[in-house]
Amino acid sequence: MASLPQDGLKHLAEATGLSVSTVSRVLSGKAAAYRISTDTQERVMRAARQQGIVVNEVARGLRLRTTQTIGLIIPDVSNPFFASLARHIEHLARAKGYSVLLADSQENVEVEAESVKLMRSRRVDGLVVAPVGISGDHLHQTGSENWPLVLLDRVPTGYAGPCVTSDNRQASKAAVQHFLEQGHRHIVCLQGLPASSANQQRVLGYQQALQEARVPVNAKLVIGHDYAIETGRSAVHELFSQSNPRPTAIMALGNLIALGALQALRHLKLKVPDDVSLISFDEQPWAELVDPPLTTLSQPVEKMAETAMDLLFQQLARTPLNSHKQEILLPVTLIQRASVAPLAGSNRIRLTERTPLRKRLR
Repeated sequence: MASLPQDGLKHLAEATGLSVSTVSRVLSGKAAAYRISTDTQERVMRAARQQGIVVNEVARGLRLRTTQTIGLIIPDVSNPFFASLARHIEHLARAKGYSVLLADSQENVEVEAESVKLMRSRRVDGLVVAPVGISGDHLHQTGSENWPLVLLDRVPTGYAGPCVTSDNRQASKAAVQHFLEQGHRHIVCLQGLPASSANQQRVLGYQQALQEARVPVNAKLVIGHDYAIETGRSAVHELFSQSNPRPTAIMALGNLIALGALQALRHLKLKVPDDVSLISFDEQPWAELVDPPLTTLSQPVEKMAETAMDLLFQQLARTPLNSHKQEILLPVTLIQRASVAPLAGSNRIRLTERTPLRKRLR
């Protein structure tokens, strides 16, 4: 950084409540020699950024062994759910004086592993990762080396480090029970990526709800291979042109899948909910705009981001984590709109036990 005029140093000193000499020592990279605390250094750097002063963060990072950067790896940046998570995480990081280095793993484990390697070579202070699959040696290794790491939304098999997810199984189970109470028995599960833990838990909840209601589980009604619009579109075309009896309800395990399903139903001239009832995972603004408004399972995106960042900041501060809170499950809310209707001419199933789930009518 070029030398800062005395007036600039004075303004920074006033903004931080520190002396001019302390501010100067931090900006010139001499904080360690003068035993200036990390908190004080970050206060100066934050104020400098706010006043538009450009600091050589790389050189500073080498001196302080920190880059004030957090790595974030998500499976699909075009998916509104992950885009929303990224936005909240970036906001929380910025509030603490951190920048975010974002990578899109493209739902590919090899790309994800390369991204982790790249992030570590860039000396990010910590990592937040929404993993692709249920296996992840690169994540197990990173966690075992005490690199600050939090997993979000999905968890590889056997991973014992900090992670934050929605209660996917309970949410899916409650949605199917809602269908059953309306008389539906032929219920389609449009799944996402079969190898992801979130998808597996959602399919498990779907199956458990049917089994507990003594409704046969038809494996052919679980269909799909990724969280894409085309998955929903092609699956609905396939099922509704071949199945006998025809399904009367659809649970989409992702918002993009639901969009594809809606497109296919419209093409087939089937109306929601008159001909087919529909529930989708993930609350998005467009859910209220479609006709009819869509019933959704709303994941607590903001709370997921906050919890993940709290766990990461604890690790960055070398604060011991409560071992009983390594895996945090957050509740999902069923937002009831107009896309689910009772099945005409059917007997509604009375459930002896119902999965508790927060509900909201709109």
